[in-house]
Amino acid sequence: MATDPLPTTGAIPQSSPPDGTAPAPTSGDRALYTARVDNLGGTSGQVRIRDAAGVRLGATSPDPDGVLSLPTGGPSAAASGFNPEQLLATAWSTCLGETLTVVLAEQGHRVESRVGVEVELRRDPAGGYRFIPRAQVEIDELPAEEASRLIAAAHARCPVSKLLTSGGEAPVTHRITH
Repeated sequence: MATDPLPTTGAIPQSSPPDGTAPAPTSGDRALYTARVDNLGGTSGQVRIRDAAGVRLGATSPDPDGVLSLPTGGPSAAASGFNPEQLLATAWSTCLGETLTVVLAEQGHRVESRVGVEVELRRDPAGGYRFIPRAQVEIDELPAEEASRLIAAAHARCPVSKLLTSGGEAPVTHRITH
């Protein structure tokens, strides 16, 4: 998530319908940013992150088209790539951390904060697997009650938090290739 506060400041008002479902996009909504990532081979392959021209990750750098490929792996110590749990934890901790930074600044606080995230993989009683994500947030130099209020505000505004708490959209479509 970029340091540009626009995506997390609430500049695009969204009101949820009374039934708690996500608001339907209106004709005035437009994407502020679109990340494009392709996975090839599940946890035994790679993710290809498009538009990553400025990213440097050790000896790994994007190809001439700006595509950065990262190896994927399963959730085991022997895996040699990033697993979905790590990538989800990275996304949530980064997004919630940036949203908290914006909320703190809006309230006039110039204090340090940290967001730690754990994502557990568990068997789902209904079949397959499920993720159990948890975030732990620390804010320096604020009374506990005020810190709790600001953390709750950031969690309510964070796009990844919304998605994880079913307040966002996550459609899956089918594309046939020949």
